Formats: sequence, C-alpha cells, structure tokens
Amino acid sequence: MLCAAIVLTGAIAVAVFGRPGPSLDPEREQAVRTAVETHLEQNHWQGVLAARYEDQRVLWICATEVIEANREQSEIGMRVLCDEYAAINGELLYGSGESMPVLATVTTPPDAVAVLSVRSPPDGAGNAEWIEDHFSWLGVKKLHRFEGGDLQDETVTKALSAFGLPADAPVRPRS
Repeated sequence: MLCAAIVLTGAIAVAVFGRPGPSLDPEREQAVRTAVETHLEQNHWQGVLAARYEDQRVLWICATEVIEANREQSEIGMRVLCDEYAAINGELLYGSGESMPVLATVTTPPDAVAVLSVRSPPDGAGNAEWIEDHFSWLGVKKLHRFEGGDLQDETVTKALSAFGLPADAPVRPRS
C-alpha cells in the first residue's frame, strides 16, 4: 500500500508541475537561439541610447539560453538578455536592457526554424504566476538559478563585433 501511495504521489507531482520535454539537438538549438535573438533585436523598443544619440547607430543585441522544449519542439522556454549598444569614439556604450524568461513558438521540425511568436511575463504581480504557468517545475528551478553574467558577456562580444571594435575596447554604461 505504501509503495502504491508513493507511485501515486509521484504521478500527481508530474501531472501538477509538468514534465520537461526533450532537449533540442545542438543544430536545432542554435537555429532556435539565432532566430529568436534576431526577432527580438529587430522588434525592440527604443531605449535611452537611441534617444540620446539620434545621429549614431544604436543596436539591440540579445543572447538566449534554451531552458526547455515541448515534445513537438515548437514551444521553447528560454531565458533572454537584451541590451542596447552604441559605439562612440572607439568605446562601446550600453544603455537600456532587460533580462526575462520567454516562451518562443517556432515552426515544427523538420521545417526550418521561423519564429511565430515570443511571449514574456508581465511586470509586477503577474510575473511569477506567468512563469509557473508557462514553464515546467524544472524549468522554473533553472530560471531561478539564472545569474546573467554569461549572457552579458555574450551580448558584449556580439556588440563589439557588430560595431567592428576590438575585443579589448572599453565598455561602459552611458554617462
């Protein structure tokens, strides 16, 4: 009887908290990351650098990490960091930015990856509930361990390259 209760409890936990889908193969994961990053970079709000340096090229640069995928590999839970950058006098300036979990809906394999939608949680009171509703319990745990530094390094590296600056160029916040 005790064994049946443990099995039943485990089944209830999986039903309540959800079960993470399969991981993506490296090629599909990279294609999803690239497609979502490009989508976010092209569809971002105007930040402080764009308003301050109207005559300069200002870019949003995003980096992502896949947290989980559904069985069909069409809904991808990710963490995202997007930062606004400009190159002024040989320095890389950063301004506005945001870090958030997202749920990206993409085309199903074997079709080439195309972004159909990207949804993110609301600010404030509904944030935690949205995350719990859209990620498995394991995905939520992964998101809570997010530090951000690794994605920050990735956005800086991508920004330096995008502006043609050397890897050792100064990087500083807008003044």
